[in-house]
Amino acid sequence: MTRINSKISVVKAFVFVSLLLILSNQGCNSQSGKEPGDSLNKASPSPTIHVVFTGEENGYLEPCGCSEVQLGGFPKRHTLINPLRGKDENWILLSLGDLPGKVGRQDEIKMETALDALGRMGYVAHNIGEKDLNMGIDLLGYLSQISNVDFVSSNIVDLDTSAFNIKPYIIKEIKTEESILKVGILGIVSPELIESAYLDVTVVDPVLALKPLLSDLYDKTDILILLSHAEMEESIKIAEVYPELDLIISGHLVDRPDLYLKKVDNTYVIPVGEKGKYVGKITLSTRRKESGEDEHVNSSSPAIETTPLDGKFEDSSEITMLLEIYQERLKDEELLAQVFKSDPPSNLTYIGNDDCAACHNKIFKHWEETGHASAYETLVKAEHEYDPECVECHVIGLNYFTGFETIESTPALKGVGCESCHGPGSDHKETLSKDYGKVGIENCEICHNDEHSPHFEFEEYWQKIKHPAEEK
Repeated sequence: MTRINSKISVVKAFVFVSLLLILSNQGCNSQSGKEPGDSLNKASPSPTIHVVFTGEENGYLEPCGCSEVQLGGFPKRHTLINPLRGKDENWILLSLGDLPGKVGRQDEIKMETALDALGRMGYVAHNIGEKDLNMGIDLLGYLSQISNVDFVSSNIVDLDTSAFNIKPYIIKEIKTEESILKVGILGIVSPELIESAYLDVTVVDPVLALKPLLSDLYDKTDILILLSHAEMEESIKIAEVYPELDLIISGHLVDRPDLYLKKVDNTYVIPVGEKGKYVGKITLSTRRKESGEDEHVNSSSPAIETTPLDGKFEDSSEITMLLEIYQERLKDEELLAQVFKSDPPSNLTYIGNDDCAACHNKIFKHWEETGHASAYETLVKAEHEYDPECVECHVIGLNYFTGFETIESTPALKGVGCESCHGPGSDHKETLSKDYGKVGIENCEICHNDEHSPHFEFEEYWQKIKHPAEEK
């Protein structure tokens, strides 16, 4: 190489190099439309992956939808996710936990259906939440064996590994144009959320449980993700203790996930929301190891989206068919006949709409013109008439003895009838008591709650169903 000795030569060389850099920038800018200097700052971009995450469905396979369009549902989620995955292969789908909402046979079928849906969408991992755990370790073990989605838990111990296919972490390889990335996925559930003392498992403090796992994973992976089934405050503390985590998916009891995004140093803590109403997405760059130190190649903020599953998304035919099979299973197992029932208040009994009509004919005829009268028919139209969770609000007294059982055995108790609001009418029929069944807003909100009827306004709705003046 020729050495430049003179000051003039140094200046010429500097000018020559500067011109080359300017021309190089102009060439890049003409193709990409970026500002000068961008191509220099990102001359060697790091590989990226797209992480899609959901969770805390709490038993909502689909929204109620009997009165108005609502957020959420597995069919809409499938419609959103499928085109995303078709663009390229560097996607990874993760589930935070809590597929079921309650404990019982219906939620067992529901959890199996939900896992089937996640598998069809291509989910990689499902973290175990406290409601998953409440379903019982026998069912959890069975589902972990048959599911196409890997179960992960980093702080639940004492599980028989021969019966449970549950891993403390997963390493997922993602092929990009530049390289093959290794993504480490861990999952925890907060011990504060575990209420069932009878469960034969031990839930370790997440901070203690994660330490040896992260030490083992750090040099083996390019990106580290924690599924943290905990409230945001606890997840933020974990981020402070373990800055090597690139992403923490969290947010127990967060209704609007877009309002609670946090960043702790280089770790993003992002909630998922509840009841499957939202789908979260973040694009992450790999970290690069240089001289024994880690650097985040992209200093700019990653692309983060929280998409509400609203009316913009059609219901996927594939997942809709899966939910139809779910409804058929509820019918075949006759779960409507297995609903837990208790005694009505004051040992009263339900008498049915026809008995009310005998004395209150004018009111009864008005009721027949309201949506309450045809409430059961809306379930038949939606093919949900064998679903106990739906039937409960569309008939009279499902959860009480002498209340609705089946349409064949108790046809007089279908629809939202007089006794749905006023209570069992046996005593009123016998005594004609005038203080029977006073109704307030609290009676309406049993069914017109935030999930079933999010736009419910008592005064507005009352005008649609209030009684006409009764003749003396």
